[in-house]
Amino acid sequence: MFTKILLPVDLSNDQPSQKALDAAIFQARACQASLHLLTVIPGYSMPMVTSYLPRDILTKAHNEVKNRLQEFADQQIPKEIECTFSVSDGTAYKRILKEVEKRSIDLVVMANHDSRKLDKFFLGSVAAKVAEHCKTNLMIIKD
Repeated sequence: MFTKILLPVDLSNDQPSQKALDAAIFQARACQASLHLLTVIPGYSMPMVTSYLPRDILTKAHNEVKNRLQEFADQQIPKEIECTFSVSDGTAYKRILKEVEKRSIDLVVMANHDSRKLDKFFLGSVAAKVAEHCKTNLMIIKD
């Protein structure tokens, strides 16, 4: 049923969602689908932020996060599942939606992390924003 599955991975969280990971692996196996991991680095590309940082800091951040994501994939994704990954920077939900279009993703599996109510009131959750704008199948796993 699905051929390309996207799993956004929050590496800033000490324990990325095991439930979302398990669901993505289950779906990839069941459908013989490929799995794409995405991590988003928030805010580094904003002009106001980059003007105060050394020029190579974004490149170093991307490389560091890419290495961590590779380690995560090596440890967590079974070898029989075709797995790719990428690192992007900016607003998480916008980058997830862009990745869906870019890679023709037909299922997004993501966790709905509990966050403070005040944050949700002002900003909304990433999962809620993806759900509102996503034009493909979406599986939100409650953590």
